[in-house]
Amino acid sequence: MKNILFILFISATLEICSAQTNMSTCGVFSEKSTCKTAGTMLVDFYCKYSSFTDPGEYEYLYENLPDPLSELCSLIKSQFIHPYAELPKYRELIPKERWDEFFKYPTVKSILEGLLSYDSAGLVNNRKPENKLVLGCREYSILLASILKYRGIPTRVRCGHATYLIPNFHTSHVICEVWNEDEKRWMLVDPGTSMIDFPRGKFDFSNELWLEMQKGEIDPNLCGIPGKYTGVVSVAAKVFSDLASVLGTEHTIFQYPPILDYAFENDYQLADEHKEILDKISELMKSIDTGNFPKLQEMYMNTPEIQITRSFESASISSKNSKQLKNN
Repeated sequence: MKNILFILFISATLEICSAQTNMSTCGVFSEKSTCKTAGTMLVDFYCKYSSFTDPGEYEYLYENLPDPLSELCSLIKSQFIHPYAELPKYRELIPKERWDEFFKYPTVKSILEGLLSYDSAGLVNNRKPENKLVLGCREYSILLASILKYRGIPTRVRCGHATYLIPNFHTSHVICEVWNEDEKRWMLVDPGTSMIDFPRGKFDFSNELWLEMQKGEIDPNLCGIPGKYTGVVSVAAKVFSDLASVLGTEHTIFQYPPILDYAFENDYQLADEHKEILDKISELMKSIDTGNFPKLQEMYMNTPEIQITRSFESASISSKNSKQLKNN
C-alpha cells in the first residue's frame, strides 16, 4: 500500500468493539438507547456515553472541572502533546517509544488511566510535558464529548477537514458539535484550538466536502495532510468515520471500512459503485437531525463494506511497504 501514513488520519477500532457486546457488527448504537427526540433533534441520544467516551471508574475526575467551555478546552489541551504540531519541541523529554500513542489510548477510559499513571492529580492545568499523552485532535474531542455528556450536554464528535489550520488548505481534523439548549442548535467546538461556536463554514463536514468534490468545486489534492496524504480517499475516509461517529461510535484513527481496500490496491481510486454509496450517505447526512438518522443507521447496519471492521497493526505504521490488516 502506498503511503501507509494515510491511515493515521482515518477514523475507526475493531479491538474495542469487543466491549460492545450488545451491538451487532461493531455496533453503532445500543439497544438500551432511547433516541428520544426534542423537536426534531436526537439530543437524548447524544447525551449517552459510547464505548469510546465512557470514562468508566474514572468518572469521578469530572466532578470539579470548570464550567466555561473555554476553560474546559484549555484544560483538555493541557493533558496532551500533539504528535505533529507539538512533539518536535518535546522529543528530548518524551521517550521515542511514546512518540505515537494512538494505539495505546483508544478510549476515554484508557486516556484517563494513562494520565493518572503519570500524574495522580488527574486533569490538571499544570501537567508537566513528560506526563502528558502524545495524542491528537480525535482524542481531544472524545474527552470533551465525554465530560459534556457527564454534565447532560448533548455532544457528538465530527470528522472532517478544517480550513483554519493551514492557509488555503483543507486539513484533516476532528472537532465536536455541542448542543446549545438556549438556542436549540448545534455549535462547533474545537478543544485543540479553544475555538467555540465558530462559523460552520470554517469546518468542512465530511459529507458536504464529498459532494462539493464530486461537483468539481474542491480540488481533492488540497484536502488531507500536506506532505503526508491528500486526495479523494482522504475525503472519502472522513465520510465513513464521520457516519459511524454520528451514529454513536467514535472509532480510532487506525481503522477503516473494507470498501477502502479497493482504493488502497488501485492507486487510491474508487470504483463507480463506491462513489454511488458515498453520494447516498452524503445526501442523507444533510438531514441527520430531521429524519434521516434511522435511514443512515439502517444503511450502516445492512452494508458490511462501509462498516468500520478493519484496522492496521501498529507495526505497519512505521513501514511504507507493509500492510497488516485485521479482518474482524
